[in-house]
Amino acid sequence: MGRFAAIGGGTFEETDELVRRIVEMSGKAIPNILYIGTAAEDSTNPQTSCKKSFKRVCRGTVMRKLALVRSSYTEEEMDALLNWADIIYVSGGNTEYMLEVWEQFGLDRKLKRIFEEDSAVLSGMSAGAICWFTDGYTDSDRYKDEEGWNFRLIRPSTGVYPALFCPHYNLPGRERFDEIARSFDLPAIALTDCAAFLYDNGAVSYAFSAPEAYAAEFVREGGNVTKILHKP
Repeated sequence: MGRFAAIGGGTFEETDELVRRIVEMSGKAIPNILYIGTAAEDSTNPQTSCKKSFKRVCRGTVMRKLALVRSSYTEEEMDALLNWADIIYVSGGNTEYMLEVWEQFGLDRKLKRIFEEDSAVLSGMSAGAICWFTDGYTDSDRYKDEEGWNFRLIRPSTGVYPALFCPHYNLPGRERFDEIARSFDLPAIALTDCAAFLYDNGAVSYAFSAPEAYAAEFVREGGNVTKILHKP
């Protein structure tokens, strides 16, 4: 069945409450955290902020990293890190680049197996949230053309939940998502910053770390699509 938590966006200072929910999902008093920063090309700043957030929420936690961009691993070393983790947290950044690197190293298959075996909580923000859905709405093209900011659909090879997903729903550039969601075959989910979608072995819930945060769920019933808002 599996467990995952998708955070729509925000700073780590704003999302401590959502990190707390991820820790609770792990069922461990002091969980082991594995940070994967591929989408940010293994930049150290996001990892440092993530580590501080988990330590604010749960003192004593240990964080290790899987840095596929800046380091090299044998398959045994990669498997050892993945098996060690109680929580796997994926950074934001360039979704398309991240997925290409993961496929190159076979990490996409390993993460799907972790979900199927329910051996760790998968989690992340923005790009690190898109990757858990079968379809996503991404701004990856802006990394090729900073002035372009073209949004488009992407199909993650790591997708475990059958839905179209959009992070940062409150920010510019997502205005067309409602139209796309209404014409899409699958259900669709959009999260603002400071909102999270939680999946725990078949149970779905939402969590929020700011009063203005919300989630939009698009559900198809026959020929009609209903937009349902979830708020704190």
